[in-house]
Amino acid sequence: MSAEFITSFIIPVILSLIITPWVVKFALQINAVDNPGGRKIHTSVTPRLGGLAVFSSAIVSVGLIFIIFPELASHLEAADWQVYIIPFCFLGIFLLGFWDDLKPLKPGIKFGVQFIIAAAVYFAGFKISNITNPVGSGMLNVEMIDFPLTLLWIVGITNAFNLIDGLDGLASGVATIASISIFTVSALSGEFLIAALALVMAGALVGFLRYNFSPAKIFLGDSGSLFIGFSMALMSIQSTTKISTGFALLFPMLVLGFPITDTLISMLRRFLGGYMPERSKEKSKSLAGKLHEMFTPDSSHIHHQLLSLGLTHRNTVLLLYFVSAFFALGAFAITQVDNIEMLLIIGLMLGFVLFHGIKKLRYREIAIFNNGMMLPIYERWILNRAMFLGLIDLIFVAASYMLSYKLLYSINPSSVQFLNFEQVMIMVISVQLFTFWITGLYREKIKQMGIGNVLKITSSVVYAVFGTACALLVMDGFPFISALQFLVLDFYLLLTFTLGIRIAYQALSYWFNRYKKTGENVLIYGANENGTMILHKINNSSNSKFKVLGFLDDDCDMEGKLIYGYPVLGGYWKLSKTLRNMEVDCIFICDEDIKAENFNRMKKLAEAKGITIKRLHIRLKSILNGTEAKNKISKHLNEPTISYF
Repeated sequence: MSAEFITSFIIPVILSLIITPWVVKFALQINAVDNPGGRKIHTSVTPRLGGLAVFSSAIVSVGLIFIIFPELASHLEAADWQVYIIPFCFLGIFLLGFWDDLKPLKPGIKFGVQFIIAAAVYFAGFKISNITNPVGSGMLNVEMIDFPLTLLWIVGITNAFNLIDGLDGLASGVATIASISIFTVSALSGEFLIAALALVMAGALVGFLRYNFSPAKIFLGDSGSLFIGFSMALMSIQSTTKISTGFALLFPMLVLGFPITDTLISMLRRFLGGYMPERSKEKSKSLAGKLHEMFTPDSSHIHHQLLSLGLTHRNTVLLLYFVSAFFALGAFAITQVDNIEMLLIIGLMLGFVLFHGIKKLRYREIAIFNNGMMLPIYERWILNRAMFLGLIDLIFVAASYMLSYKLLYSINPSSVQFLNFEQVMIMVISVQLFTFWITGLYREKIKQMGIGNVLKITSSVVYAVFGTACALLVMDGFPFISALQFLVLDFYLLLTFTLGIRIAYQALSYWFNRYKKTGENVLIYGANENGTMILHKINNSSNSKFKVLGFLDDDCDMEGKLIYGYPVLGGYWKLSKTLRNMEVDCIFICDEDIKAENFNRMKKLAEAKGITIKRLHIRLKSILNGTEAKNKISKHLNEPTISYF
């Protein structure tokens, strides 16, 4: 089949190289161009009918290849007559995009036609009827929902390529990599027709890339992106029909991993963006309104984000080519394994890289642990409602019991096989929650946690586990060693859960204030008790207007150290360099022993930069008895004060 495959690639490359310049001239003549402005990145008028070149090259190439190699066409003879509906579906999706390039269509019309075409494909026999079993070997039959599942896959992938078509050569290059991956797997599994068609698509795209790569002379347009996405959706389904491994249907999801990831991230961040703290004062929207925002176009796709991080147009495209190739290699590896252990290893590797890649994009909407989104939930439901916190503790107590039981059972099944699981669980929940209540755990102020609170929580957990031990002693037949093992496991799990939920508010406040984008940038002069008190005040306030950059301290030994994660930048001798490297709005002086010459130097530098200096004073005054005391108190209350927070 080597001659067939080589020809299947060379013919569309040559045709695409010949046809594309003619399409450029044709698009300019009929004014089918993309003007700069708005969300557009390009700066000059560019033709946008590139899909006509790709479609024409691919269709003509398929016809020529079937004439040259009739044995490939013979694969269709045994197929059902419904298969011949597919060419009309390809034509329909192309004409939809072509019309949208000439005269933009409403989203409802575009999606409606796409769903009709996807339904036609389904009834022609192209459907997803089995998916990989995520909890075992083999496949799961999904015939009950295969119709909506197939429609969702086809329409989703079709529009995913439309979404990533924002940089010169990006969508066409990613589709080329995906086509080559589909060819490889199809050829190895004996799907020679799909392999040849994948090479035709790859060849048409390679020829088109000659004119589409940065700086582009022509864009794909909707005629190209919809046609390419539709082709990838269908070929990715058919490419794995003859693969024996149970993980074959993970292949389409990975080979199209980049457009799928970009689509899902876009929808997620748009939805979460409606709950961001900075939008809390806006007119509240219903859930339907927030869901509608998920499909609203914006300029924060992955390629936009990479550009905002400083990458050039061309480097961004090349990086995303590499990402697509990485997904493609993972997809190929998935098709070559037939055991769950190897699948988990490959999945963990891909997941690890994907997680850190998304983290590097710095989407604030997705960083829910440091964007302040979780703080209102704590403030509304957990901080001021002991009953709600008690309900959470009930879940934690039950989870600790079940996990301890399962761990003990995995170590020594005979040690707990006699245990009445449900009866003991009810006893443990009752004893431990009652102990939490009588030890005053629900009177603790979560918003202002300190070491004393931690010790209090720990002691309550100790008493709760001790109460459980006493209850277990009265139960017959529970071996001492098994009971001791169970109690140790239960203690550590219960302490982790109960302590974690209570210190989470401080952690969220810290992350929010550490990484927030707005606020006055502050340097704290004095890495001492007063300085850390100011730091805690800022980080424990969800509406603080300050953002701490670090500490200054005249103690040479403190330089380079970290205080609660914030760096000690040095003393007054480093202030000049610090002000050159950082944008500072205010300096809080918390060192009462600062030397006059150091203060004067700091004041001079601050005045030159327009930086405010504030000094913290903590004083204790005696209150006298009688009239003199009243006069002193009245005078003190009338004195002007400075509020830092």
